[in-house]
Amino acid sequence: MINVKDFGAVGDGVTMDTAAIQRAIDAGGVVNFPPGTYLTGTLYLRSYGGLHLEMGAKILASPNSADYNADDFCVQNHPRPHEEASGAHLIVGVEVTHVVISGDGIIDGNRKIFQHEILQPSGKYAIDKWRPSQMIYFVESDHITVRDVELNNAPYWSLFFHGCEDVSARGLKIYTEWRTRNGDGIDIDCCRRVTVSDCIIDTGDDCITLRADLKQLKDQTRVCEDVVVSNCVLKTCCNAIRVGAGSGIIRRAEFGNIVIHDTRTAVCLVCKYGCGNYEGAEIREIKFHDFILDCKRPFFFQSASSGPVTPEEQRMSDIEVFNFSGKAVWGSLLQGNPGYPLKRLSFRNINVAYCGGDDVHEEEIYRAFRNCAPPEAFHLEWVADSCFDNVRIDWANASENFKYTFLTKNCSSIALNDCQSDRPNKM
Repeated sequence: MINVKDFGAVGDGVTMDTAAIQRAIDAGGVVNFPPGTYLTGTLYLRSYGGLHLEMGAKILASPNSADYNADDFCVQNHPRPHEEASGAHLIVGVEVTHVVISGDGIIDGNRKIFQHEILQPSGKYAIDKWRPSQMIYFVESDHITVRDVELNNAPYWSLFFHGCEDVSARGLKIYTEWRTRNGDGIDIDCCRRVTVSDCIIDTGDDCITLRADLKQLKDQTRVCEDVVVSNCVLKTCCNAIRVGAGSGIIRRAEFGNIVIHDTRTAVCLVCKYGCGNYEGAEIREIKFHDFILDCKRPFFFQSASSGPVTPEEQRMSDIEVFNFSGKAVWGSLLQGNPGYPLKRLSFRNINVAYCGGDDVHEEEIYRAFRNCAPPEAFHLEWVADSCFDNVRIDWANASENFKYTFLTKNCSSIALNDCQSDRPNKM
């Protein structure tokens, strides 16, 4: 490894070190950061190299927009005006191979510079005139490893892999203050052969997402597939795990040995978010197992979160969920489209204790994305060929507003085997 200070980096948190760090990166190989705070704008990674942060080393994002990449610095990049985010990043890897970011140091996005005023009633931070987008951005790259570092205070998503292959994210600690708008942890978009393991993620938005947004990519055939997420601890005011977005395919993924606490929704699968002019993602062959839950809502599976419902949005099937235990406040929503159901959902060995629930409501139309609180443990609409085995629901501390354990509407071939609860079903 080469020492970044040999190329003129100061590391005092005041001197702008961008040029010195970039010289070290361009020299080739892995750049080592001794203890210190390295204030910098955008850094462009090179193939067969990377960054290693020693304990006590911090890469700190510049507060000045002029220190970042242009929105069009590569053809794959684009700003996100609907979320008030530019196309700027702190660390980028564009079409690179064999790159590693590692060490016991910190990469800090300096969120407080770009978001600090709290809006009411949401409690989220207002966006100032400008903010960067994803803090670490890899696009159409391969053999990428990010391990052991701490990713703090991203002003938008923390770590984004778009159209990448052979990716490993291991041992990361990701902290984004809960008031941060769009403060995702790890976003995996149109990537294949990805492992995420041994991470602790505490964010203001989705902790881990699988996406299928092909827009901007050079290779329009990419699929999000062959992803394994394991041994993680997740906390968020939003979704611990979210699968969906885009118009491509998400398939063959497994999530296992996960602890979720102090979280709104544990597992969220939605083919189409919002009312945009796109078809929605196809989601299939996804497995979730061995979870411990402390959340408001365990499961939220939907064809479309809002807007008009069309037959093209029915593409969710072959979802397997087993060995879940814990506690919740709201029931789970599983909702397909009229005439086009969610298919082949399997739930087994589910043990959930409900508490509270005074805000659940009966006979609502549950199309709102965030605030769905049906008065049953499982609310099913337009679901077919699905089974529930060994489901245990404990209502001892739950509101009387919960009327049923299972409620089905316009469903077919729903099997309940060895399910126990002291509240009835409405099938």
